[in-house]
Amino acid sequence: MYLDIDCLKPITSLSWHSVPSEEYGIIKEECYKVGKYKLLMYKKPLILSNESLVEIEYSMIVKLDGENILTINLEKDDLRALSIKFNCSLKEMQSEYKTKSNYGSLHCVLYSSNDKEDLGIYTGDMDIMSLRLFFIETLLDTLECFDEVEAL
Repeated sequence: MYLDIDCLKPITSLSWHSVPSEEYGIIKEECYKVGKYKLLMYKKPLILSNESLVEIEYSMIVKLDGENILTINLEKDDLRALSIKFNCSLKEMQSEYKTKSNYGSLHCVLYSSNDKEDLGIYTGDMDIMSLRLFFIETLLDTLECFDEVEAL
């Protein structure tokens, strides 16, 4: 995702259907400062939208001046919600996704106020250390930031 850092606007609940709530699910030990950015990690955060079509396993929010400007989620499509949205059976959705589960594969998705980029299926480890490294590296590469990471 190409980002013009100087033009990033805050992500709001109206930006995307899968914006995590900053109120629930924060992992207090996983909050960092990198240059002018604050990075906050969440586990199974609530979603702000009433029309959520995904379940978020983990998320990291990037804040600048107190505003969420970039979010990375490990999320999976909720096939039950999608079947209702598209007025088809759950079995049809499962067939389309080639699964017997109620959820699609776990994807890494990056959000800014204007852009969404699916980075593909996440196949990495799900322990906190692996997730932290993955999220921070991905976000810092996206922001082209080379400052040191400090725990808050």
